[in-house]
Amino acid sequence: MTFNIQFVRNTLPGVLAALPITLYLTFVPVLAGAVIGFFLALIRIRRIPVLSQLLSVYLSFFRSIPNLVILFVAYYGLPKLINVLFYGGVRTVTSKSIGSLAPCMLVLILHSSAFICEIVRGALASVDMRQLEAAHAIGMSKASAYLRIIIPQAIIVALPNYFNFVLGAFMGTSVVFLIGVQDIMSVAKIAAEDGYTFVEAYVMVGAIYVIFSTAFSLLFGWIERMAKRRMGIIVS
Repeated sequence: MTFNIQFVRNTLPGVLAALPITLYLTFVPVLAGAVIGFFLALIRIRRIPVLSQLLSVYLSFFRSIPNLVILFVAYYGLPKLINVLFYGGVRTVTSKSIGSLAPCMLVLILHSSAFICEIVRGALASVDMRQLEAAHAIGMSKASAYLRIIIPQAIIVALPNYFNFVLGAFMGTSVVFLIGVQDIMSVAKIAAEDGYTFVEAYVMVGAIYVIFSTAFSLLFGWIERMAKRRMGIIVS
């Protein structure tokens, strides 16, 4: 068995052209999920009646079911839901008419917010809340104390877990090709079908994931060190 280098040379430009979709499906959900997850964490910490119970169900759902299963449910189920709500159950909207990117993005954002909620909750819980009393004693409002004292410390604690989640989300985007999203995995697989060069295709895609994951790890490490220095934490 020989490794077809020519296939890699011919296919690599097309695969890299699909890289923005992979990055889009990585960073939009984790950034939107960070915002949503922060507010969900506050609800969870404050134990707001009804909302807290509903949030527990939401978190349990997205943390217990594989992402691929939820993707399939959203891809095939969302059109049916729209038809029931707006068209009296008549089959007007289909999976093809909606496309695969919209349900994919919806699922990834909801999935990210569920996991990031727990990351933020754990980070906030790790901060000594007696600092709020000290801040109040010197005349600082509760909101100001949270913004200037509690949240910055929680961010430092949350960064490693958050960045690990981002890396996992980047690698996890490889499943979206199963519902027709044209990411790097999908483009490589389609190209490999002509000459049955699947080994070359998947080695090429794997190398791309390794290169970008390593680059992101270095970037995230630098951001974490800079954040700690801003907080006055000694970094070795």
